[in-house]
Amino acid sequence: MDRIGHRRLQLTGFVMMGLCFAVIALVPGMTTAVLPFLVAYGISYFFTEFGPNMTTFVMPGELYPVSVRATGHGISAGVGKFGAFIGVFLFPVLQDSFGLRGTLLLTAGVSVLGALLTLVLPEPAGRSLEDISGHHDVVDAAERVLANPSPPAAVAET
Repeated sequence: MDRIGHRRLQLTGFVMMGLCFAVIALVPGMTTAVLPFLVAYGISYFFTEFGPNMTTFVMPGELYPVSVRATGHGISAGVGKFGAFIGVFLFPVLQDSFGLRGTLLLTAGVSVLGALLTLVLPEPAGRSLEDISGHHDVVDAAERVLANPSPPAAVAET
């Protein structure tokens, strides 16, 4: 993960998922032809596991500040599971409203949205947990205060 990059893995996964769902939706007969459907869906599933599923488990454990890391990771996991729960029950409703093709295109759009949101995440690859959380900055500031306990000089008024 550090060699490829967390964001790149997640971005690649979302893009490939979106592409696969669009192909399944747009290629005529894709949902009725077993082998082509299994190949396209299998590729989408691989990239789901390869990208977003793996990085959404790892990234919260690295990106939240140390003081709230476990809580943040738990909330992230809970929100992800809640989203999966909602998706299972929402899919049939969407399919009744938009048809299978429309629902798959919507799913492709959500994958593209996930890719766009991935662009705002920081890249933790190759960095220590202390660097990511800014822990070194806090330790450095504390060491400076301990080394020079005198109060700072007053700022001259103009």
